[in-house]
Amino acid sequence: MHRWVDHTAELELELEAASERGVFEEALAALGGLLAERAGREEEPDTEPARHRVSASAPDRATLLAEWLSELAYLAESEGFVPTRAERLELTDDALEATVVGRRASPPHLVKAVTYHRLAIWEENETWRARVIFDV
Repeated sequence: MHRWVDHTAELELELEAASERGVFEEALAALGGLLAERAGREEEPDTEPARHRVSASAPDRATLLAEWLSELAYLAESEGFVPTRAERLELTDDALEATVVGRRASPPHLVKAVTYHRLAIWEENETWRARVIFDV
């Protein structure tokens, strides 16, 4: 589950999942959904899905989540790639390796940066939660 909260020049993303890995998958789904909603449907119906390998590393999980989303935002900006799901997602103590499936489109230049302001990931009552704020 995810929820977007509008702020002036910012978008706050609140995430909830059954596992820590699920938070990273839900973050991809949320960003991909936001980009797809604003990009429209420009691809041909029979077009082969696009795939990208994504790597990120960070000293802690919250920063790793921010780096993950930054990489996905960069692919949207530089390649016109709208992510839809992680075909493979491996988390280690300080890194993430994934194969991301999506489509080529013309997503808006929406995300300027993933900020560290109020960035958090935590487990509460057997549910993983996270918060990320995007500068838009």
